[in-house]
This record gives sequence, C-alpha cells and structure tokens, in this order.
Amino acid sequence: MEEFFLHLWDEFDDIAGVCRHVTTAMAAEVVAAAAPVIAAVSGALLAGAATLLLSHGQLLHVFA
Repeated sequence: MEEFFLHLWDEFDDIAGVCRHVTTAMAAEVVAAAAPVIAAVSGALLAGAATLLLSHGQLLHVFA
C-alpha cells in the first residue's frame, strides 16, 4: 500500500514539474516578445516629448 502512495506522489510531482516548466517557458516567451514593443513605445514617447519641448519652448517661460 505504501508503494502505491509513493508512486502516486511521484506522478503528482512529475505533473507539477511539467506545469512549472510550461509556466516558466510561457513567461519567458511573453517577456521576450514584449521587450521590443516596450522599447519602441518608450522611444516614440521620448521623441514626442522632445519634439513638443523643442517646438513649443516658449511655453516653458510661462511656467517659469
């Protein structure tokens, strides 16, 4: 009877290991896919802010 429970525990442990592996792999894929998008959006926002500040520099004197 003890061998049955040990075998059952081993099977559950294998399934949990597979689930952890799949979850980790999926998280890594999502991060790898999102990194270029985040970089592009950050660059666009930075370029937009710089363009706004350079083209409307006179507005900065109103707030100063």
